[in-house]
Amino acid sequence: MTIKNRFLTSYIGGIIIASVSILSILCIVFYVTTGSVPTPKILYKTFTKQRSLSPEEELAYVELRNIAKHDPDKLLVQDTQKKMQQIEEKSLEVIIRHEEEIVYYSEGLVEKSLVVHFPMFDTNNIETKGTIDNAGGLYRYIKFDFYYSDKSKGSVLVLKKENSFLEFLTKWGIIIIFFILLVSIAAMLFLNQLLHKTIINPLENLGQTMSEIKEGDLMIKAPTMPANTAREVHELTANFESMRSALLVSIQEQRNLEKNRKDLIASISHDLKTPITTIIGYVEGLQEGVAETPEKREKYLNTIHSKSLALNRLIEELFLYSKFDAEAVHFDFERIQLAKFLTHIVEEFQLYNREVQLELNVVEDVYVHIDRMQMNRAVTNLIENSMKFKKPTEPLCMILEVEVVDDLVEIVIKDNGQGISELQLPYVFDHFYRGEEARTSTTGGSGLGLAIVKQIVEKHDGHVKIQSKLNYGTTVTIILGKA
Repeated sequence: MTIKNRFLTSYIGGIIIASVSILSILCIVFYVTTGSVPTPKILYKTFTKQRSLSPEEELAYVELRNIAKHDPDKLLVQDTQKKMQQIEEKSLEVIIRHEEEIVYYSEGLVEKSLVVHFPMFDTNNIETKGTIDNAGGLYRYIKFDFYYSDKSKGSVLVLKKENSFLEFLTKWGIIIIFFILLVSIAAMLFLNQLLHKTIINPLENLGQTMSEIKEGDLMIKAPTMPANTAREVHELTANFESMRSALLVSIQEQRNLEKNRKDLIASISHDLKTPITTIIGYVEGLQEGVAETPEKREKYLNTIHSKSLALNRLIEELFLYSKFDAEAVHFDFERIQLAKFLTHIVEEFQLYNREVQLELNVVEDVYVHIDRMQMNRAVTNLIENSMKFKKPTEPLCMILEVEVVDDLVEIVIKDNGQGISELQLPYVFDHFYRGEEARTSTTGGSGLGLAIVKQIVEKHDGHVKIQSKLNYGTTVTIILGKA
């Protein structure tokens, strides 16, 4: 069943259940209190029995009752009938009965109907009020039963024609029912149209959009919803649009990963092919006896050794990067004094690279939560990167300093090296990115060094930024939280 039909069924079912429930409760209450089934006529009669008399009715009734009590035969004479005509001028009706015969009734009443519907004779006059049907017209009455002088039964009734709801329904009921049904159907059609406009149509349009996206057209946007569309449909459309945007981002990321994969294959192929080709060439040279002198053989072996070391470093970086990328590296964080940590790194480099001027500026009381080994790797990668791209015409000078800004600690590494062009600067932390200037056999890295640095720093809930200008050196800043 469609949503539209479900809503329509719910509307109709709700109306029917509510109506039947209310009527059932009213009928049960009426039956318990009165002991009779509540038909419309019984309901009306019960209502009129409890209504009080109007002053005109009460006066006319009292006058006729007094006559019936003291001189009942007088009701049959002409003079008394004139009195009745005076009563009738007050929009009242009068009936006088003698035994089973109607001896007097007001003009407009139907005698046959009066005989049929005349109330029962009640000597004690317990039931004096009620409703009588006369040729389809309803009258409420007040009755007094008595005996004539000859002991024959007599009754006098004062009637008031009711412009009652029941009579109104009798005459106009079919039209009213038809009108109510017409209004109900119109209201249901209006609600159905409103439902269709605010819920069904937007959902159908959204479904059409989903079908087009299923076919691969992710650029199509969700349809614009009218202002009166249901809030839930607006939320569904917004969520769908968010999903579509996220899917586009995911696809773009997948394309970037695919491009990175291709770049990786191209880079690795290049970096592996060059040293392997060199190694093969020198090994073949040794096998064929090209290196005739001990000096030449020593040169060949040194070249083979250096290329093998380069290959090993490349494989290690690839393995490390893959572990970082798969989040397979465990980080053991500890609270460390930054001055001692950086001092150890600087002393280690100065021990093996005396030609590099490395200056350290750091205060003693700065602490951070870091993984000692991994952060050592990150700082070492940055220093080695500076050494790879130093200027050939002047010695490399580096400064390591620590700055504290509020709750953040900045580890700043400056050098006077070759610098990085503005075109390359936004991409240096991307996976496998290397500038063309870097792709040499002497300085060309794997393109993973800075990417690994970024991954390590981000695992410490920090971030890294770089500033550089070609031929004017580079500044890299690692920003961490203060411990």
